[in-house]
Amino acid sequence: MTNREEILAKSRQENRGQDVANLEVSRSSIVFGWIVAVCLLAVVAVTEAIKYDRMNNGIFFAVMAGCSAIFIRKYLKLRQRHELYISIIYVIGAAAFLASWIIQLAK
Repeated sequence: MTNREEILAKSRQENRGQDVANLEVSRSSIVFGWIVAVCLLAVVAVTEAIKYDRMNNGIFFAVMAGCSAIFIRKYLKLRQRHELYISIIYVIGAAAFLASWIIQLAK
């Protein structure tokens, strides 16, 4: 067996029963989503430190926004309806935490 054939055989064995395209899109979507979350967390942390010297619902907003980004991207790439439903739930959660965070900032 050549090196190429060994690599292909190993890949088939590792990914047995799984859609390789779905796995790759999931991986890249997770990376994209958590980059979004980390950037938002940085904004939240700086804002909280300046305004209140503490953390609050802004952190939850950032995490929910990151999760929503993951599932929105997965839906856009795969067009699977359940990914859309999950993304809608996360968007609603992120919007609720954003509203809560803005209310806390306005106090």
